[in-house]
Amino acid sequence: MNNEHHIMESEHHTMDDEHRIIESEHHIMDSEHHIIESEHHIIESEHHIMESEKHIIESEHHIMDNEHHIMDNEQHIMEGKHHIMDYEHHIMDNEQHIVDNTNHINDLEHHRMVKYPHTIVN
Repeated sequence: MNNEHHIMESEHHTMDDEHRIIESEHHIMDSEHHIIESEHHIIESEHHIMESEKHIIESEHHIMDNEHHIMDNEQHIMEGKHHIMDYEHHIMDNEQHIVDNTNHINDLEHHRMVKYPHTIVN
């Protein structure tokens, strides 16, 4: 009888141990599941980082393109200013020609009045 009691107690302890083992295995499975979820989040985060880096590179390319356009536009502005200066010189030359021609006409008129005073009209 005493032996049977020990056997029953031992079986009860064994069942308790088996129950603890099952609980521990359940906790291990939960932990493994959390690890897998964390790894999945890490992979998603890495993917977002890669996408962000790709967008940064694309933005840098757009910035470089815009800087080239700005430099081209500045070059065109400088060329335009040079053309304007050339046109202003042409205008000044033409104005000088007008002055020279006017003086020449005045000289001719003066010469005519001196040589042919009877042609003077009042």
